[in-house]
Amino acid sequence: MQPNERFPIQVRTLTGLEQSLAAELSQMGASAVEAKSRVVLCQGNLELLYRANIWCRTAIRVLRPLASFPAPDEQAFYRGVQAIDWSEWMKPTGTLAVDAHIHSAFTTHSLFIAQLTKDAIVDAFRDKTGERPSVDLDNPQLRIAVTMFRGHAQIYADASGESLHRRGYRRKAGEAPLNETLAAGILKLAEWKQSIPLIDPMCGSGTFLIEAAMMAKNVAPGLLRKRYGFQLWADYDRALYERLIDEAKKSVRTEVTVSLRGMDIDPKVIAIARENAERAGVADVVAFEVGDFLSWEPKLSQPGIVVVNPPYDERLAVGNIAHLFERMGERLRDRFGGWTAYLLSGNLEAVRYLGLHSGGHVDLLNGSIECQLHQYPLTTDAAPAQPIDADTRVRYDDLQQNPKWKQKAETFANRLKKNQRHYSKWAKREGVTCWRIYDWDIPELPFLLDIYDDRLHFAEVPRNVEHSEIEHRAYMELMVRTASEVLAVPSDKIYFKKRKPQKSGGAIASTGEFIEITEGGHRFLVNLADYLDVGLALEHRKLRARIQKEAQGKDFLNLYCYTGAATVYAAAGGAKSTTSVDMGRAYLEWAEKNLRLNGVAPGENRLIRLDAIEFLVETPVRYDLCHVDPPSRSTNRTTGESFDVQKDHVRLLKLVFDKMREGGLVYFSTSGRDFRLEESVLSLGRNIKITEVTRDTTPLDFERKQSQRTWLFEL
Repeated sequence: MQPNERFPIQVRTLTGLEQSLAAELSQMGASAVEAKSRVVLCQGNLELLYRANIWCRTAIRVLRPLASFPAPDEQAFYRGVQAIDWSEWMKPTGTLAVDAHIHSAFTTHSLFIAQLTKDAIVDAFRDKTGERPSVDLDNPQLRIAVTMFRGHAQIYADASGESLHRRGYRRKAGEAPLNETLAAGILKLAEWKQSIPLIDPMCGSGTFLIEAAMMAKNVAPGLLRKRYGFQLWADYDRALYERLIDEAKKSVRTEVTVSLRGMDIDPKVIAIARENAERAGVADVVAFEVGDFLSWEPKLSQPGIVVVNPPYDERLAVGNIAHLFERMGERLRDRFGGWTAYLLSGNLEAVRYLGLHSGGHVDLLNGSIECQLHQYPLTTDAAPAQPIDADTRVRYDDLQQNPKWKQKAETFANRLKKNQRHYSKWAKREGVTCWRIYDWDIPELPFLLDIYDDRLHFAEVPRNVEHSEIEHRAYMELMVRTASEVLAVPSDKIYFKKRKPQKSGGAIASTGEFIEITEGGHRFLVNLADYLDVGLALEHRKLRARIQKEAQGKDFLNLYCYTGAATVYAAAGGAKSTTSVDMGRAYLEWAEKNLRLNGVAPGENRLIRLDAIEFLVETPVRYDLCHVDPPSRSTNRTTGESFDVQKDHVRLLKLVFDKMREGGLVYFSTSGRDFRLEESVLSLGRNIKITEVTRDTTPLDFERKQSQRTWLFEL
């Protein structure tokens, strides 16, 4: 391709930022710019493709279209992919990854499309050269994006590789970190300029202010990145890329006048914010301080913008969210007259307690959370938009005197006392330090409480409630306080979660707050602060011990391995080798930490990041012992492929059985409440002995519900 030859380019972004991205691309020289839902189409040359990756602040991915063709069926799609000259993009022995998104196609399974794409490319290379590329989901030479819509296929080369929101300056984050692309987009929506003072009074790890500082100093958002996808393409123009990076470095302004101030009540996140600013090269223009915005008396020289992403109780537990927003509104109105506030919130009920006149809002997504960005012009003489007098104001103390609530709290306390007397004796006798003390024992009190040494994990199972969201928070605060008093666990060692399905594609924020616990003589890391499933499935305690007893001299396969606890047990039982497979990068890194914590070395103990079904199709290895614990339902975030354990377990088990040696043992577990093992499993080509071992593998503290069922297949 000639350097100035123009071609179509597709740039993906977040909901609500399409027009901002279109403006960025136009300023870079893109032509035929057209904004659509979460994507901007344009025309440009190779330089624009590179420049968009380096400079676009509101982009997520930059894609280069390779082909577009009708694909009414599997054969047509396969032929269309094979017709592309893949030698222009990668070497025969290179690596690839495929991300597929399917709408109204001949199949509803995006993983099937991803697999079919890979097969077509592999077959094309093998037919021509006798060599074949392989799959690498983490660092492929070529990442391919496929979209299928109404029988038409579009194939793209992903020029970005890793998502562009990962600037490279953030190593740690607060409890609810803000996506860098979203932060930059909000600043553009607010029409912030370098001459306008900017304050973030609940700044967390500093993303808003760091993005603003990078704009002020003209720091390219991609300057810190180590690599882009296009650098591994066969037609990579190193000289062009190095020229653009050199230009970006030279364009950084060393002396700027800008007022950027951040505050947070947590000294730990302020320290993280300062570290992030230092790595971004903007520590000289951003001031961070520890303090409480609700008692802050600022000295302001000129009007500016307040931008804030307050806790909205999706990820962060705030006791009185209504009272917090009410005081925040008072502070903004009383101390920031003449300024404009922009508030991002996913709690629409809480927003009304601000008592401010909204100038409008934009719908956005913060991770998987549906949010609105509200604009509030703050005039010096503004009265509350919605006066809330003492009679109508929500007050937790009053709510918690509700006789029905107090009666439920007493019932809850009595059951906790009973369970503590019964199970604490058993736990002490068995040497168990992590166990379930309350398992939704009382129907009208839908909670799950787990003891982890001296800590308590309190999960609420959501149900339809008659009272408002604010009242429900008051109710739950009463229940958590009841548990704290009965079990003598201080509030700072109680981790409250609301158990609900995660939306596909949602990212989980991480404080990195790991604690070490022991089980069965082994050491494990758990994270009670960030994750609903904290890293150790307590209901599998007896099953793991059983695996340890049977692992001696065997090749062990752990599918959907999560954090590798069963692998630790198998290795301790003398397994000849272990293979742990999971799609989650964070879980595999967690599993590696658990293995190292127990002295399990790499080599014969492999950790593989791959979809379980894809792994079973690909691997030539045979195993003697296998643990399969698939989710009830899931969606592969990379491919969009959906999995349903009821619909797909026969296919999954057939693939597992095909990889087992004669005499092999397979433990299959599921938490699906209505799961039914299909009779067709019996006809999968072997004389299989099937035994349900749920009763034998359920620990005492889980016998009340038996939420997990387990079968043993002897081959």
